[in-house]
Amino acid sequence: MQPPAFRKASQHRRGQTAGRNYTPYTSRLGTFDVMISIWKRLRLAQIRSCSWIILRLNRIPPLFIIIKALREFPVIRHVFIALVGYNRPFATLEDASASIAGYDQSGHEHPGYVELLLTMAQSLRPSDYPALFHIQPLLPHIRNVFDFGGNAGNLFYSYSNYLKLPSDVVWTVYDLPKNRDAGVRLAKEKNETRLRFTGRLNDAEDADLFIASGSLHYFEKPLPDIIADFRQMPRYVLVNRTPLTDGPPLATVQDAGSWRVACMLYNRDDLIRRFEKVGYETVDTWRATELSLFIPGFPDRSVPAYSGMFFRLARRATGTAGALALIVYMPAIYWLINFGQQFAEPVLVV
Repeated sequence: MQPPAFRKASQHRRGQTAGRNYTPYTSRLGTFDVMISIWKRLRLAQIRSCSWIILRLNRIPPLFIIIKALREFPVIRHVFIALVGYNRPFATLEDASASIAGYDQSGHEHPGYVELLLTMAQSLRPSDYPALFHIQPLLPHIRNVFDFGGNAGNLFYSYSNYLKLPSDVVWTVYDLPKNRDAGVRLAKEKNETRLRFTGRLNDAEDADLFIASGSLHYFEKPLPDIIADFRQMPRYVLVNRTPLTDGPPLATVQDAGSWRVACMLYNRDDLIRRFEKVGYETVDTWRATELSLFIPGFPDRSVPAYSGMFFRLARRATGTAGALALIVYMPAIYWLINFGQQFAEPVLVV
């Protein structure tokens, strides 16, 4: 049996050895997370730096011709993709969203994104003036407004400073849960009772005016197709501040530094044709020159200025759902008419 002093010295030495050689699992996991975080920050810095340089080169026509030719070669294309990362064209909105899914501070519910839109709403932008021009004469006929992707109600607060909105108007904002919660809190602070917030698209079926300002490009399904599914389509549709292209539609990523979101670039003519197909007529179109979207290495697919449009329903259509209901119930209506005629009094024709 070892003396007590020897046992204590031996235990002390073992404890020192264990302390030197053993690292708790949670500590190693924390170190790994830190390394991943550092790598992501370095990768973001590299993507932004390379994208910035390529965007400057795009402005030199001879260099753009060379870049456009080189990006078609498979090997160079892979190198180019590695340099610009998510700042490039994608086939679908889902692909563009997947390219930024691994980075922090992405998405429409980022606090910086919400605060930016509220700050921008404090004053009008050039593209707001044609929108107000078309809305102003329609105010006597508007009682329900549906704000598609309206964030925390920023457009309502901005436009209410310049439009005499009726006291009984209902302005419904459709957005994500966190943005809706922020909007509810802000409305309570301002004691504003005309604002409503919803996560249901069907709430737009009773709208007189449908607004998609700065939001149309965040949905992969074209807006005319969304509206066509309503039981009753809105009488007026305002589309503003959306990037449209004259070429094939594509998806890409908007990078504002503190937040990143995927978006669609619809073809302008195709979008208008879709609206006309479901029963709308184009009242006006304009350019939102205060906004642009440039894709590094793809100036031919970039958008130098966003667009705005105003549509009016040429006929009070019922939408796809209403049309289908009419087809389903038509045989029953026809039978009731014939059944009623059997009991009608005969008319003597002399």
